[in-house]
Amino acid sequence: MINFLKKILDEVKNKYWLRFIVNAILLFITFIIFYFILREIEYVDVLYIDGLNLFAKFLLFLSEQFTELFGYEVVTYGKTIRIIDDFRASGIHLDRGCMGRNVLIGYAGLILATPGMFYKKLWYIPMGITILTFINVLRISGLAITAYCCPQYSDINHHFLFKAIAWAVIFILWTIWFNKFVLKTDLKAMSTTKKKG
Repeated sequence: MINFLKKILDEVKNKYWLRFIVNAILLFITFIIFYFILREIEYVDVLYIDGLNLFAKFLLFLSEQFTELFGYEVVTYGKTIRIIDDFRASGIHLDRGCMGRNVLIGYAGLILATPGMFYKKLWYIPMGITILTFINVLRISGLAITAYCCPQYSDINHHFLFKAIAWAVIFILWTIWFNKFVLKTDLKAMSTTKKKG
């Protein structure tokens, strides 16, 4: 039995896809435990909600600053950002889904599940989250401008454009991670082993 388990562990170490699946299952279980069990604890839930509210304010502040670079007068209140002028005031409301939370969690989970050195993930994940947050700020600003100047295009921008761009960026970041930090590291380790042998 011990030999069987050792053989399975060796197989997992040698196959990227198998390590990815095992890691993804463990991350999914962790997510379920947090979201459906730990969030039932009032203190944890309050911290989670407060964190989301702070993140929403941060996104709105950056979006306001960015939108004003284009010469618009912008006002934010609550979770709403509006472009105003003498004749009209149009804006968007930043709901939980609009904060890009799922995109950020998806990116972090994908990098965590993919094999690679953990200490490198400690800088690569925050770097990617920063890039994706910047893209989301551009999106919020773009949606505010679209709601002001041409609201007929708001739905396409809101439901399609950002998701396509965000997931394309995630794919690019993941491809860089896999090629530079997984394959390259493993190939270097294999060549070192062959030289020693």
